Amino acid sequence: MKKIMKTIIIAGALGVLSNAAMADVLDLKSMNKTGSYCPGSSVNIDLAAEGEYVERMLISAEGIRNDGFIKVFADGELIHNIGVPGYDPDYTFRVRRHVRNITLTFEETCSRILGGKIVTPAKAPETYHVYRPANTGSTWGTELLEMTRSLSYDLRFEADFMNNLWPNVLMPMKKIALVESASEAVRDERSLITAHRALKIVKVIQENEDFLNRLLFSGQFDYLIQDLLTMKEDILESYDVSERDVDIEIANLEKELDL
Repeated sequence: MKKIMKTIIIAGALGVLSNAAMADVLDLKSMNKTGSYCPGSSVNIDLAAEGEYVERMLISAEGIRNDGFIKVFADGELIHNIGVPGYDPDYTFRVRRHVRNITLTFEETCSRILGGKIVTPAKAPETYHVYRPANTGSTWGTELLEMTRSLSYDLRFEADFMNNLWPNVLMPMKKIALVESASEAVRDERSLITAHRALKIVKVIQENEDFLNRLLFSGQFDYLIQDLLTMKEDILESYDVSERDVDIEIANLEKELDL
């Protein structure tokens, strides 16, 4: 089974910047970083020499004539791949790391950068996490473990934390994250055991839709929820399983593994 890199594009999300009122927002237009760029061109954005914590970015861009891509690098590491089809030109994505330089490169078609924002809070959150699907090897268990740790910290003062959130939601997530992480340490994603545990991650995400809706209502965890949903899609695509067939595939694997 071949691991497929997932690219998540969130369109029309100018509103997410409203929660960043207390953050510094760097504007690409005022930095003279807008305009038309063709394949082979790049836009370099230098931040503080010691690095700044960047929460997220918003890029308004459109392809010229054809579909293409704008690759976003943070200190040389690819963090996002923007599709520019010429419509829905607003794309927002998380960075959530300390960065010295952000570079945009252009592939397959010329593109117009219409505008953009870089959100840089004065202080990074005490716990934060970003999920980035990898080209090789699975890290779903490790990634989910970090997410559950972050949620456990952030939700620890909720009134129903001990009698509901922890035993019914977070602990089941943490348990499957631990066993999947252990499997990933010694097996790759072609292992039936890894596949079984990965699909159980999808299952536990499916079973906690009410919990995710509750987090969405609070407005403070949108990006973490996006990480969870990205992970779910990453697993489903990696094993070529449709969401409605998850239970069937888990049962088939348990039969084959004699579980």
